[in-house]
Amino acid sequence: MNFHKTYRSYISADSRWHIVAEVAAGLLICLFLFTGLDKLYNYYQFKDALGKSPLLVDIANVLAWSLPVTEIMIAVALFIPVTRKVGFKATIIVMLVFIVYLSYMMAFAPKLPCMCAGLLESLSWKSHIVFNFLMIVLAILGIVASGKRSSIGSRAPPA
Repeated sequence: MNFHKTYRSYISADSRWHIVAEVAAGLLICLFLFTGLDKLYNYYQFKDALGKSPLLVDIANVLAWSLPVTEIMIAVALFIPVTRKVGFKATIIVMLVFIVYLSYMMAFAPKLPCMCAGLLESLSWKSHIVFNFLMIVLAILGIVASGKRSSIGSRAPPA
């Protein structure tokens, strides 16, 4: 008896893609909720850190509340199945913006403190960029899995 073949027969392709989409969304929800809520909880420190960035000094007050609210909104979009693809796409956009910002920081202000939350705070600028690329890959995987799931489920049975 081939265990692998038997195991796979119990889980349909649609279910496997569903699991991939759910796991991708769940991981990104945790990331965005944690970082967004942490930035709101530590609002004044976050605003002060933003104000120390030469690129962000003029918009620090607006970013201090709009960035965490955006992160929480992305988490909500990822949580709701109907808006999940929008959440994955927003993740890609936000992570690309973060990568551009981090690249700028590496080039022009490498000694400024990180404004991230928790374990992410201890990452180097380069590690942050790698982490953000991984989150982009996760979001793309979520989009692909969501598309596969809907296309598999919408196929007509063979005649």
